[in-house]
Amino acid sequence: MKKLTWLIGSIVGISSVFSVACGDDDDDTNNDSGGTAGTAGKGGSSGRGGTAGKGGSAGTAGSSSGRGGTAGTAGTSNAGRGGTAGTAGTSTTGGTSGEAGGGGASGEAAQGGGGAGAGEAGEAGEGGTGGVPAAGAAGEAGMAGAGGEGPLPLTCSEIPSQAAGDSSFTVTVTGFANCEPIPAAHTCEAKPFPQGTSPAISWTAGPTGTMSYALVFKDLSIISSLDPSDPLYNRGFHYVMWDIPSSVTSLPADMDGGSISTDVEGARQWSNFNDYGWFGPCPNFDPELPATNNDSYAFTLYALPTQTAEILAPTTGISTVRQLDNAFKAAALAIAEYRGTSNAHANEIPDGVLPPTATPPCPTDGSPLDGCQPGPS
Repeated sequence: MKKLTWLIGSIVGISSVFSVACGDDDDDTNNDSGGTAGTAGKGGSSGRGGTAGKGGSAGTAGSSSGRGGTAGTAGTSNAGRGGTAGTAGTSTTGGTSGEAGGGGASGEAAQGGGGAGAGEAGEAGEGGTGGVPAAGAAGEAGMAGAGGEGPLPLTCSEIPSQAAGDSSFTVTVTGFANCEPIPAAHTCEAKPFPQGTSPAISWTAGPTGTMSYALVFKDLSIISSLDPSDPLYNRGFHYVMWDIPSSVTSLPADMDGGSISTDVEGARQWSNFNDYGWFGPCPNFDPELPATNNDSYAFTLYALPTQTAEILAPTTGISTVRQLDNAFKAAALAIAEYRGTSNAHANEIPDGVLPPTATPPCPTDGSPLDGCQPGPS
């Protein structure tokens, strides 16, 4: 399947919940209970964002063969749009008409902007007073809560900085200012997913004790909006290069693929695509699922106290780039970052690209792992 949920882009899940509760019939000669207001429709859930759904319709009033029954009263209005007022009760022998129901309660707030599930059915309305009451009619089912616009995502400059340690340790990416759009050449814009070339990157020397550097390219919009326990969180980690010698303070543009870098002697790299090479921005990756995501990204550089990094065995549920990023963050003497944005759209997903076939790097402790990528000999 091309539309894999962990890939870059924002695929909003749509969840529908349907529930119907009918009113009870009662053969006694005492007053019966008819339907109260229909419960408000619940909002749909999704992967990102969220809003309140529309309110459910009010329940219809119970009818009576005696005096006029009181209409089923709708729920009071909260946020969102109110439901339809309840219908007044009818009477066969006179009496006052039932009161009109109030506004329906709003749908519950939902994460994400997708369509919502149908509302639950209302309970039976109150029967008429006096005479031989008939069973109240069941309330109408609440209308489905409608998805809407959720809270706006954080902008590039609003997302908390990841920089740490010596403030003189900085990194710069050629071709665009910090938090400005990343040039299309480095993204999948108008290209088959996930093509794009790496930009030229340079940095100042790390603090005393720096023995190597590691670079991780991340989608900050995904990382800042999802919980780490969410499997989709892994989508926020694109590309990593590590074991960059401390004597190196720049990377050339348009680097080659391969798990062992041919551009930086001794360095290694990994991504799910492009032969373990650069995997740049592609927030709108599938032309069959049109989207308008404009994500924020970070080139995060770590100054590390060892010449070569320890590679752990893979952890279930944690992607390779994410696992390495966690290790670098914990060991770093200093962290620098440079940010950019992208709303790139791929023009196709070629056959054979998905699912990815990349295998993780071999653990440095010698743990056996079939098909892993060994380091330099």
